[in-house]
Amino acid sequence: MFKTNFPTMCSVLILGSPGVGLLEFQMGMVKEYLEAGEPVVFVTMDLLPKDLLSLMERFGVPLDRLGDGLYIIDYHSSLLGSSDERGTFEKGKVRRIHDLEGIMFNVATIHEEVARPLRIFVHTLSTLFLYNQSNVVLKFFQISTSRIRSEYGTVFISVYDDVHDDRSVNHLMALADGTVELRFDTELNRMLRVRHMRGMSAPARWIPFEIVPAEEDMPSHVLQWK
Repeated sequence: MFKTNFPTMCSVLILGSPGVGLLEFQMGMVKEYLEAGEPVVFVTMDLLPKDLLSLMERFGVPLDRLGDGLYIIDYHSSLLGSSDERGTFEKGKVRRIHDLEGIMFNVATIHEEVARPLRIFVHTLSTLFLYNQSNVVLKFFQISTSRIRSEYGTVFISVYDDVHDDRSVNHLMALADGTVELRFDTELNRMLRVRHMRGMSAPARWIPFEIVPAEEDMPSHVLQWK
């Protein structure tokens, strides 16, 4: 079973190269938090809602919590200019937005509804770099993460570290309370480490992890430490 122990009010940057499992890493955390009874918000910038829900189902995420403990904010459809998904979900099940301001508006609304700290996931910040100047993305990251950790809970934001300039990535790490890095070793084994976590002692050593079937007779997958 994949286990995490992050503070309830902080911002965490998740760095990794394409293909290493950034999204799958987040799915393991989403599943764990929901099973622990914590409200989860997932902001999708890189997947249509139907594809995200399909992946969640494969990971055994309890989709019966959708709209009641699990909340999805869809920004990806707006970036594509797509309306194909409209009307396929019950009202309130997937919250569609058309600009970045809509993310914080919906987070605030959800927090008011549940009256508890939220676990918020954003995948992926790299998509925003395709549509905006770096300074705009950095400003969004700074303002949104600062507000979330002071008012709403914990936010995990993924970004591909091999496709952006070092200055932007270093700036993101400086703004975040903590950074988790995922990478392949020389034999293409998946490795992770907590590079730093503000106010906590992090060993900063690389630890093997893998995405494997949960059980022999189950199609869902989980992240596991080796």
